[in-house]
Parts: sequence; C-alpha cells; structure tokens
Amino acid sequence: MRWLWLSLWVLPQLGAEEAAPPTPALEGQGSWVLQACWAGTPGGKVHLVTQPTQQAIPLQAQSGAIIANAIVPPCESVELWVANVPQAKRVATFPAPQSGRRFILVMQGEHPAAMRAWLVPADLEVFPWGSACLLNLSDKRLRCRLNDQGGEVDPGKSVVLPFIATERTSAHLALDYLEGQKWLPDCSTKTILTPARRFIMVVGPGLAAQGPLPKETVVETNPAPLTGPPPPPNPPAK
Repeated sequence: MRWLWLSLWVLPQLGAEEAAPPTPALEGQGSWVLQACWAGTPGGKVHLVTQPTQQAIPLQAQSGAIIANAIVPPCESVELWVANVPQAKRVATFPAPQSGRRFILVMQGEHPAAMRAWLVPADLEVFPWGSACLLNLSDKRLRCRLNDQGGEVDPGKSVVLPFIATERTSAHLALDYLEGQKWLPDCSTKTILTPARRFIMVVGPGLAAQGPLPKETVVETNPAPLTGPPPPPNPPAK
C-alpha cells in the first residue's frame, strides 16, 4: 500500500494562527452565507453577482484556508465572476439553495477558461467542527475512512465523514478509489483532528500530485474562543 503523510499537505494549514472571522448574522428571510476558498493555486480575484437583482458581492478567498464570509441576499441565482483582461469572465452560475443557510464555495483552476467551482453545504448540523468532508472531482468512485468510520462518494459529489473529533486526536485516514470492480489504495496516513477545525479534502485533476490521485486540502478554523471550565476558587486562608 502506498503511504502518504498527510502532514505534508494538511498540517501546515492546520497550524495556522489566523482564524476565520465570526459568521455574520443572516439579514432577512432567504439570505445565506457563503465562504470562498481555492483548492490549489488561486485563479484571480472573484466576486458574485445576484440575479435578477444584479447586486455585486466581493469575495475574499485564498488557497488552503477559509478566512472570510459573504452574505448573499434573496435571489433566484448567483453568478461567480473572475477578474480577467480585458474584462471579467463568468465561470459558474448557482441556483439559490432550497435548503441550508451556509455553504463553502470551493474553486479550482489557475486560468478563467479552466476554472471550476462547487458549493459544499456547511451548516454545522451537516458539517460539524472536528469533522472532514471529501469532495470528489475525479472520475472515480472514492472511499475514505477516518478511524474506520467512513463513506463512499461518486464523482462530482461530496460526503461528510461520520468521525467527529471531540478533542485533539491523531486519526488514521485511508483513501481508496474504485478501478473497474476493484478498490485500490491511494493513501494511508495519520492526521491531526481537533474540535476547533474542520477540513475539506478535494480530490481531482489539476491539483498537487499526492499519491495516485491529485488532492488538496482546505481548512476552516472555528472563530469562537476555546475555553475550559473556570478554575476552582482559592481555598480560604487558614
């Protein structure tokens, strides 16, 4: 089995000190929160345009980490535009979601003509802190396990793995892909999970070569401070 140390491509982001700003309160019925990030090399400055209201919404996005939020007001659809010379280029259109209030926009591709983008549901009820999501952009069915708790996902789909870290822990991660009728190993490694973060493993073409299947990871850090129980009161002086 091929061994790949996930620390080479996950832990640098997991160790980052910069936390995402608190998610803003939703303004009005039908509004939703979108958080943008790049898997791999960023392809340029991006913004959203709502339809049919044509409201422009700037996005902050960087590679490997989710650091900013944007509120999308009620609309029928939202378009993703990337800055280009001599004019901006529309690279994707998403209909307004029928359920869910928070989403992560994962973008991939260095050039506008090759850019692709996907929305990953990010409400804490479906993607909690301390968990991992697998976004399959490859042409193969994938199987991923964290501490022997896992799931399978078809091309173009995502799945949140059932394992949830309630404390800092070293977890075993294994990724396989289906070739014909046979499951083949892609990687088997250890990774650090904490209840203060969640991450998306993106697998597909155009990403860094890590084992047989190219892959990248994007990480979000919980902006809420982690606090322990208050210390016991000092004993009275004798």
